Amino acid sequence: MRGGTVFLIFFVLFSVASYAIPVPLFPGNMVLSWVTSVPAMYAPLINAVINGIVYGCIIWLVFILVIRKFEEPKVTDTMNKKSRNLKRR
Repeated sequence: MRGGTVFLIFFVLFSVASYAIPVPLFPGNMVLSWVTSVPAMYAPLINAVINGIVYGCIIWLVFILVIRKFEEPKVTDTMNKKSRNLKRR
């Protein structure tokens, strides 16, 4: 649930920034150069959406990896405590 919220926030952030700033950002401008049948009036919008998806996914992936790294020791500590309690019985 938190990962989806992080993706949505950064998708909107990068989409709005890509649309508002007239500087072509990678990978949106590269994808548009591959597809030649896009009307010129829709090119900035498609560029912004592609950049939002790509950078939102990258930040979402980093977020998930960091969260798993911090939550993993808690799970292993709980498992170790349970196994110690079973051995004592």
